[in-house]
Amino acid sequence: MVKNHDDTGSISTLIQITKEKELFENISRAKKEFIHALSLVGNRIPFNKIEEIHDEHKGIKISQGNELQSCPYQVLDIVRDFDLNTGLNIRILHWWGRGAYFLVFYGANHPLIVKPNKLFKWLKYKSFDLCTTGLWDYKEIIDQKKIIPSSSLTLELMMNHLKSEFPFQIIKPISFDNLSTLRQKLEAEFIDFHAFHLER
Repeated sequence: MVKNHDDTGSISTLIQITKEKELFENISRAKKEFIHALSLVGNRIPFNKIEEIHDEHKGIKISQGNELQSCPYQVLDIVRDFDLNTGLNIRILHWWGRGAYFLVFYGANHPLIVKPNKLFKWLKYKSFDLCTTGLWDYKEIIDQKKIIPSSSLTLELMMNHLKSEFPFQIIKPISFDNLSTLRQKLEAEFIDFHAFHLER
């Protein structure tokens, strides 16, 4: 016998949700507020600051979607060079139901990768976790915790990862109580990131 899912009330409940106009208006407003917050962060990053850390940059871009593991997301990309050899990208991800994250991708032969001691010290100091899967596998990185936590990261583990088939990507959760706090923290992260890249 085929089970009638509507008998459990689940479909009826979902149908009722679709009738809640105010709920969807609030969801739409929340998306716009987060896009606006990320726009403000992006607008406060001078073009020359991006150029100073990566010549082959493609600027800043904001994007969004609704179906990342069934949840909306908003993204701010800074630099936007995804070349697996020499690329660099900073991605700020706000994923509903999870939170906000600051991610950095380095190509396998990026100048900082060839200075592993310096990079390792910075990762530990800034409490970045090392992703152990693909660049955009957020279900695995965030939901399944396929990372090496900063607290457990060693230089040996980092060097082993550099020899692996996976791209070099780090991630840091950004806690916030309101959008003003989120903007301030994200801007501070970029300032620290920029300063680190200018160190000789």
